Amino acid sequence: MTSSRSAIQIDEPWDSLGEFLHREAFGEVDALRVVDAARPIGGASWETFLVDLEVRVEGRMESRRVAIKRAPATGPLAPYLVGKDVAIFETLAKTEVPVPPLLAWTEDPAVFVRPFTATAFVEGDSHDITKVEGWSVWQQDRQALGFEMIDTLAALQRVQWQGTALENALAPRGSADERVAQIVHRYLDPLLEEARASGVGVPVWRDMGEWLKQNAPNEPERDLVVVHGDYRFGNFLWQGESIAAVLDWERAMLGPPMQELGFMCMPLSRRKEPEIMAKAISFDALVERYQRASGRPVDVAGIQFYAVLWQFIEGVNGTRGLLGSSAKGRVGGGGMIQPNLVTRQTLWLMADYEAGRPFC
Repeated sequence: MTSSRSAIQIDEPWDSLGEFLHREAFGEVDALRVVDAARPIGGASWETFLVDLEVRVEGRMESRRVAIKRAPATGPLAPYLVGKDVAIFETLAKTEVPVPPLLAWTEDPAVFVRPFTATAFVEGDSHDITKVEGWSVWQQDRQALGFEMIDTLAALQRVQWQGTALENALAPRGSADERVAQIVHRYLDPLLEEARASGVGVPVWRDMGEWLKQNAPNEPERDLVVVHGDYRFGNFLWQGESIAAVLDWERAMLGPPMQELGFMCMPLSRRKEPEIMAKAISFDALVERYQRASGRPVDVAGIQFYAVLWQFIEGVNGTRGLLGSSAKGRVGGGGMIQPNLVTRQTLWLMADYEAGRPFC
C-alpha cells in the first residue's frame, strides 16, 4: 500500500491519540507512544491513518501498528457514522466474514479532531479495481480470486442480522422497494439541490430515480441480507488468493441477495472487459459458484435491476463531483452536465431490463 508522509510531517494530535489508545486499547502495556504514521493514498471517503506505536511491556520495547479510520469533515456519503462501523465490526467478528479486529472507538472530537475507529493492522495486499491487472496473483489465477469473492459474499449473506446491533445500524427499516426509494432520495436529493443552486439541469438522473422506484423488487424485510455496498478490488486485503479482511463498510445496508451481485456485474465493475464480472470471473462461473456457495438461486432480472441502481449511485456522485468543479470555475456553468459514459451504460441496462434481454 502506497503511503504519504511521516507522523512528524502530518499535523495531528498524536499525543492525545496515544493517550486514548493506551487507555482504551492497550491497557496491559506499561507505556505507549506514537512513533510514526502514514496516510494511504487513494479512497474518497473516510480518512485512514496507519499508525506505528512503541509500547513497553515488562521492561521490553515492542512495536504495534493500528489503523485509524476517521470521519471526514464532509463528503457525499454524509453523515459518517462511527457507530455503524462499530456495529458491523463487532457483529461480523463472530462470523465467517473476515474484518479487522476492532480495538477502540470514540465520537469525542477532543481526542483526534473527529470521530474515529481504531482497528488492528491486517497484513495483506490491496489492489484498486483500475490497477488490478498489474497484480501477479490476478495475472496467474484471476478466477480463483473471483471464487474467493463469491465465497466471502455467501458468508456475508448467511449473517443473521436480526436481533443484533445491525438492525439499527443498517436502518432505516423497510422492504426492498421501500429501501430503494430511500437510497434514491439519499443520493438524488443533494444533487438536485446543488444543481438548482448552480443553474444546471440533471433530468436524466431525476428520471432514472423515478424508474428505479417504479421497478423496485418487492421483497419483504425478513428476506433481506447484509449488503457491503462497494464490493470490489480495492476494498479487500488479500493474502495470496484468500481475503484476509473486507474493508470500507460505509455504504453497507440491508437488501436482497441479488443486490451485491448487481454491483459486481454493473458495467463500472467490468471496465474494459465487459465479459468479466468484478474484473475477476465470467458471468456463468459467477452464477455457478454463487449458487453452490450460497444455496440460493440466481435471479438474472434482479441482478439487472440492481446493476441499474449501482450505476445510478455512481453516476449521481460523479455528477455532483462535476458540479463541484463547476462551482470552482473548472467547468463552464449553465447547460446540462452528465458523466456521459455512465449515463449511456445505465440507459442500456434499463432498456435490457424492460425488454427482458440478458445483459451478460
